[in-house]
Amino acid sequence: MNLNYHNPFEQKHVFSSPTKIIFGVGVLENIINELKMLNQEKVLIITDKVINETEPVKRFISVLSSNGFKPKVFISEIKEPTLEMVNQFIDFVRKEKDGIIMGIGGGSIMDQAKVASVLATNEGEFEKYIGVEKVENEGLPLLLVPTTAGTGAETSKNAVIKGKDKKLIISTQKILPDLAIIDPLLTVSLPPRPTGFTGMDALSHATETIISTKCNSMVMANSLEAISLINKNLPIAFYSGYNIEARYNMCMAATLAGLSLNGGAVLAHSASYTLEPFGAPHGLGCAIALPYVIKFNAPVMIDKMQRIAMALDLFDERINDPIETAQYVVDRVSQLNAIVNIPLNLESMSISKEKARELGEECFEKYTRPNNPRTYSKEDIIKLYEQMWSGDLTIDNM
Repeated sequence: MNLNYHNPFEQKHVFSSPTKIIFGVGVLENIINELKMLNQEKVLIITDKVINETEPVKRFISVLSSNGFKPKVFISEIKEPTLEMVNQFIDFVRKEKDGIIMGIGGGSIMDQAKVASVLATNEGEFEKYIGVEKVENEGLPLLLVPTTAGTGAETSKNAVIKGKDKKLIISTQKILPDLAIIDPLLTVSLPPRPTGFTGMDALSHATETIISTKCNSMVMANSLEAISLINKNLPIAFYSGYNIEARYNMCMAATLAGLSLNGGAVLAHSASYTLEPFGAPHGLGCAIALPYVIKFNAPVMIDKMQRIAMALDLFDERINDPIETAQYVVDRVSQLNAIVNIPLNLESMSISKEKARELGEECFEKYTRPNNPRTYSKEDIIKLYEQMWSGDLTIDNM
């Protein structure tokens, strides 16, 4: 009899990471020797208008010039990268022919830098490389500098671009950066709202990759530490942005959670793609969906739920009921959403119940997650969206 089943001991695990990560307060201004080792004169920087005017970035560009480099800045006008904007930067890089590609910004900026670095050395348009490991040639030297603590793009092998009717994803080892530079000073001026939803994006990465059937010991270790750091530091970073200790810890959590993406995200990320047309940036959409996705998968991940509860400081010897433990986890994640002013259900976003059902159908049809541990039908996903609409987070009501 031919049965479909999941056996983790039959699965090959691959753990991808950048060649080098430099982490610390003020490190951006002290990487000149690292750049010199790449033997390139030009530094092609992609960022946005706001980040380009910040003092750390202006000082860094000045340091580049005074050390013999030729920085050229490309300003991205769109927060969510579209094919049009990505192609503009690709054309910019291809005309230069060589140089170091440097993305300074949030996930969308870094994803544009990643795509441009490989398309500079591979012929054809972006669409040719959509999918897994379709890029043939190594890209131009790539440096990524996050200015938020959440997306994890600086350590992931994925780049996500907005298509006409769905997300377009390139996944390849060849877009991992040569160097990821994480400087908490770049995040201290981030306003509360993006601090909240990028922080919850990092929590989604860490939690979903534990849930994933592709989770392994390296993913688990990074994810649990990330969850612990976010649980303790996100509220502080949200309400006291210039608290450098909280920003430092959130940056560390985001980096660890980004490395955890080796395990692959599950349904919260799928749901986030369907919510973007309703004014929910990626991290915000992940945050809204996350407690419901934890609830959905709780029956098939009792052991993992206990470990997540411990990382959230919720578990002790007195809690020995799996359902009670799962409920504490779901409630704490929802509480973190409330603390950083994230909507707790779809109804509060002025989405009708009927539209929520339609979004469930879209999620099922466009953004399947074979690594989700609980198998599901279209009806299951529609019910999940109905619960996201009503705010039903009670574990007993599966």
